Amino acid sequence: MKRLSVSTVAALTLLCGCQRDISGTYLATDKGTVCWLQLVRTPDDHLTGQMAFSTLDTDGKVSQDAVPIAGATNGENVTISVSRWMGLQTVTFGGTFEGNKLTLTGGGQASPTVLERADLSDYQKQLGMLNVRSQEILAATAAADARRRTDLAQRNFVDQVDSLIAHMERIDAAADLHLSRFPNVEKRYQAITARIGAYVERERRLAGDPNAAVDRSGLYVDANEAALDTNQLHLDVESLRQDFDTNAKPVADNEATFENGCRSFHVEMNGLTSQQGQAHSAACGRLLEAAPLFQQKSGALGAGLARLEQVYGQEESKQQALLETAQKLE
Repeated sequence: MKRLSVSTVAALTLLCGCQRDISGTYLATDKGTVCWLQLVRTPDDHLTGQMAFSTLDTDGKVSQDAVPIAGATNGENVTISVSRWMGLQTVTFGGTFEGNKLTLTGGGQASPTVLERADLSDYQKQLGMLNVRSQEILAATAAADARRRTDLAQRNFVDQVDSLIAHMERIDAAADLHLSRFPNVEKRYQAITARIGAYVERERRLAGDPNAAVDRSGLYVDANEAALDTNQLHLDVESLRQDFDTNAKPVADNEATFENGCRSFHVEMNGLTSQQGQAHSAACGRLLEAAPLFQQKSGALGAGLARLEQVYGQEESKQQALLETAQKLE
């Protein structure tokens, strides 16, 4: 047999040693996980090291963990214990080491985990790919959330517009009813003033009659009771004015806000779908159609209430002057 040179023997020994030496770094990947294993073999065939996991969660976030490992090797056979594996304290894997591949079984895994020798650049490349998938999922989730928010905002907008229109129509109907009554209220103020004036005039005619003291006193009481009717009528009108301030004015403010929004709205700028844009435009159309009548009615109601307050002030002033005269005549 031909003798091998010393250099050849040394080279083969080094090559075989590298193949048999399990020490090194290993990588296993799938679509959602990157597993990085660092192993060191001791002279007595024990193994130490660390296993790092990067896992792509369903929400697109990447969770990372690193756990210490310990084990032993006997030729091609390997035993590795992993601390805190998948929520457990310690899990033991059995496996084989052949060439550049480390195959591990056990640990509750349905199929073997195959790790291949790799360097740090391979690991970083796989982490980069995992992060790209993470960003894709996060971006898709954010886009879906934005679409849901836009859709919800659009449906809320349509609901708010329809609710606003319903309030406007109720105010329109109430305005017609109240406006039809305002002339009579004004006449009642004036009629009460005329009645008080009649009481005072009768009291004046009796002023020189010493036997008419009781009658004058009665007329004075009648005049004051008539003035109370004015106060009660004013309270009724004041209640209506407060209701107008509480209900009609806020509706008018909302109507103006929504109308301005409708006039300045552009479907393209708000990222609406064609269907959403049509729903938005239809709601704005309903609002713009109802707005002129509401503005007319609410404006007339506000002006009518202001007019009644003015008439009340005038008539109440006249009545107080008459009552002062009546008191002097008594």
